[in-house]
Amino acid sequence: MKKVVLIMGLCLLAFTGNAQVIFYVQAPSPNEGNYEFTYADDEATDWNVPDMDDPINAIESEMVLIDDDSGLDNPIGCDEVVNDLTGKIAVLYRGTCEFGTKALNAQNAGAIGCIIINNLGGAPVAMGGGDDGLDVTIPVVMITNIDGALLRDEILAGETSVFIGSKNGYYTNDIGFTAADHLRAESFGVLSQLAQDDTEFEVEMGSWVRNYGSNDQTGIVLSATVTLAGSELYNESSDPLSLDAGDSIYVPLPTFSQGSYANGYYNVEYSVDSDATDESDYDNVNNADFYINDEYFSMAALDESTMIPVNSTNQFNGTTDNLYSCLFFQDENASRIGVQGMNFSAGTSQNPDPTSLDGQYFEVYVYEWNDVWVDLDDPDFNILDIQEIADGEYTYLDNLQSENVYIPFEEPVLLEDNQKYLFCVQLYGDDIYPGYDTKTDYNWNSETYRMPTSPLYLSSQWYALGYGTDRNPSVSIKVFNENELSVVEVPEVELVSFPNPATEKVNIPMNPVEGNIHMTIVDVNGKVVSNQDVTMNGSRLEVDVTSFAAGMYVINLEFENGERGSLNIMVSK
Repeated sequence: MKKVVLIMGLCLLAFTGNAQVIFYVQAPSPNEGNYEFTYADDEATDWNVPDMDDPINAIESEMVLIDDDSGLDNPIGCDEVVNDLTGKIAVLYRGTCEFGTKALNAQNAGAIGCIIINNLGGAPVAMGGGDDGLDVTIPVVMITNIDGALLRDEILAGETSVFIGSKNGYYTNDIGFTAADHLRAESFGVLSQLAQDDTEFEVEMGSWVRNYGSNDQTGIVLSATVTLAGSELYNESSDPLSLDAGDSIYVPLPTFSQGSYANGYYNVEYSVDSDATDESDYDNVNNADFYINDEYFSMAALDESTMIPVNSTNQFNGTTDNLYSCLFFQDENASRIGVQGMNFSAGTSQNPDPTSLDGQYFEVYVYEWNDVWVDLDDPDFNILDIQEIADGEYTYLDNLQSENVYIPFEEPVLLEDNQKYLFCVQLYGDDIYPGYDTKTDYNWNSETYRMPTSPLYLSSQWYALGYGTDRNPSVSIKVFNENELSVVEVPEVELVSFPNPATEKVNIPMNPVEGNIHMTIVDVNGKVVSNQDVTMNGSRLEVDVTSFAAGMYVINLEFENGERGSLNIMVSK
């Protein structure tokens, strides 16, 4: 039995830029939007960069990949830049030399700003200026390797512009909000067993609205809609209001609730408008979606088609010991469900030399959290008394960077009403980076309800809000109905298939069955390659494996009547 007991902090600060300083890829880019970044600090003793909090220092121009005459696909800018960057924003990669040297070489070629793409997984890092930083007078920012890869083709084509800087006062008429400003469902993956009607589940609605512009604004209206499978369930707007330049206001809307809830992906859209034409309207619309389903609890966004937790980044863990990345769970009707396993994703350090996940060992745990507290403001709030009630382990057999894997618990366990739980993945060593969704932000939920979100144990300390409310572990908890425990514990039904090996189709004969079958297919490394619901009427299930690579796979079936079965198949090409 493992018991982790040490001091507790509230939140481990994530490496993100100031909320009012933005990195925004502009239309008509297909990747238009706001991106995670860090920027060189004008108050640092080794930089002479401008103050990015002052809108006068904002920059807006085309992004251009540098040419440092190295012949590298990913030029790092350690030598003289030979292409003319006059009036452009230089793009280059992290590596080898100091950040200040890279930025100075870009500046000397005429660049008005410098974007450094991270060369390893994880969030952008803080940047020191080094020996040349005091000669750099242009903004210097870093974006993730994932975002750099996403934007690369556009950058090479010379077609994409970016705004970097503070919006406050930059435009005359500019209202908006951020993902951190909205109320949303208290988890992204909402379990239908615990959301049967409006007495068990509802979503309080509302958002902060901000006037970034230099003009006072009138006729500001906050609106929100909720749709399911194209059908509108909710459409509410606030009364018009006025807002002085530079001010903000919280605007509540009526609660969203239903007499009963159907399973599915609920699209929640917030929007804000005013009497004036907005000069920077990209942040006038935002989403706060959630997904009601029978199987997965998750704080991270779930992919609408696969129900796999989104992985936006593999977060540098900052420890040489071990790390527990956890989800907090509590519900007054929790005894309706049990838990049988966890999905998660991770990556490894790629700097200075790439390392692999192959052979890496992970453990998962369910803990009862028995400390008595009401909320984060309770003087007795702590993470001291936690008792392990379930565990599982997993060893990677391949280098599945950022890809979802599933770990079953050694024994499934039923939950108890109102009991606090922590669901944790334990990672060992400083070169293992847990996966996180950085697009779903529970900031205003946390401020409103004062409850923990994704606790983190790192370097001998607990953090109740983990890396921050905008960093949610790419983890989901697989559950089952409490009356299915005997089904979970008994051996699975034996199934056969033909042809085996197969190239295009696999046929699974079975007793005549009607209704839905949930099918999960995993490869030999434990990677989930397909997760879908199928409906059949008859005595044979046909599975399309045309898109699968050659190799061994396990097909797991869960029938509507509670029975389960699994079989191994071989795909050949």
